[in-house]
Amino acid sequence: MVRSMVAAVAGLKTHQSKMDVIGNNIANVNTWGFKSYSFNFQDSMYANSINGSGGSTEAGAAGGRNASQVGYGSTLSSITTEFGTGAPSPSANPLDCMIDGTGFFLVGNMVNGTFTNIEGSGLFLSRVGIFRVDNNGYLVDDQRSYVYGYAVVDGTGTPEQPSTAAKYTYTGVPMTITDKAAPDTGSTIEIDGVSIDSNYTTGTLNQSAYGAIMKDWIKKVTTEPDATDTTKYPGGDTDPTYLADKAIYDKYKDYKISYDGVKDPLATGGTTATINITFTAKKEGAAGEAALSGFTFGGITGEQKIEGKDWVPAVPAEYADALSTLSIPIDPETNQKYEIQSYKINEDGTIIGVDKQNRTIAIGQLALVTVENPNGLEKADGYYYTAGANAGDTEAMKPNGGPSGKILGGYLEMANVDLANEFSNMITCQRGFQANSKIITVTDEMLSELVNMKR
Repeated sequence: MVRSMVAAVAGLKTHQSKMDVIGNNIANVNTWGFKSYSFNFQDSMYANSINGSGGSTEAGAAGGRNASQVGYGSTLSSITTEFGTGAPSPSANPLDCMIDGTGFFLVGNMVNGTFTNIEGSGLFLSRVGIFRVDNNGYLVDDQRSYVYGYAVVDGTGTPEQPSTAAKYTYTGVPMTITDKAAPDTGSTIEIDGVSIDSNYTTGTLNQSAYGAIMKDWIKKVTTEPDATDTTKYPGGDTDPTYLADKAIYDKYKDYKISYDGVKDPLATGGTTATINITFTAKKEGAAGEAALSGFTFGGITGEQKIEGKDWVPAVPAEYADALSTLSIPIDPETNQKYEIQSYKINEDGTIIGVDKQNRTIAIGQLALVTVENPNGLEKADGYYYTAGANAGDTEAMKPNGGPSGKILGGYLEMANVDLANEFSNMITCQRGFQANSKIITVTDEMLSELVNMKR
């Protein structure tokens, strides 16, 4: 009679444990990447009331008999994790991602250098792809753990380098007044030996007037003279005026000319003002650099020189085979990290950034870890897992859309908790708990009847 009480108490404890699992599942229904748990019962130990025995066919012998056993309730068989993929939930952060498959992200504290042995790395496995770039340019999750994958091989993944034009800037170029100290109609201004009529009637030139004159000067030196204009050049292409104008044009024809910084507008009686003039080669790259290499301007040395660079094609990214942290690579032109403005994660786990110059920069490729026996994993802090003794082999690979899965950028994995199933399990668990409670009540009543019989 007391055995029923013992069995019922065991049943109560086991149903309470199952309710704990159900409660945990429901509590994490909105936890990213959460995997629901399943509680499994098994019947407890048995006592033999009658031992079993085999029969005999000899004369006078008896037949066989089955054992008669009485159990002592139920107990926990196992708690298993359901590793099915949860539904995708869109995210506004382009670095958020989820795994559409059975793989895991590899995250943890900093491991210097590269490695291939996951078990000995001390890192965690995760199904939650809430990723960001920290102040040092490393990819981390929201638990401050570094994200591991395959870095870009040195010398690859460099963006296209556009060609640039060579440029000289001359500062303080003198603009010399000729003919009149206080220029007006009929006076000229000379720059590098080329004269321009001022055509101003005011007694004194001002800063805006110099700008207008500079535009006229640029137009004159960059306009090719027409030898067929017999009015201007009666002698055609042998006319001395034509030859002089042609020499001026030939000197400046290969450059774009700009100006700024007019200084000290002339006061009455003055004869010189200054201006900054920049010459940019029309040809880019080394050809433009060569075009400017022999250029002189009024005997003035250019204070600023920008060398022309040839076009350099982009080098496709290649990714290492060993695991390492992922970070924004170094720009070989500046020896500084690229200034990434936006990110994108592709299905194959490649992380692409776009910098301020609208260039595509390869940052790295996420690693996915496959586990031989996922139920052998053990929960750690937060949403991390560690490989337990029964997890089997773990192997890192690049996302390829196979069993390990592919990466969905811009999504996070929702919990795979089935609320309808959990509520159904809750009801059956509650009824089982009530039934075991009733066994205790009935057993108590039977014991009470037994005690009352003595009275």
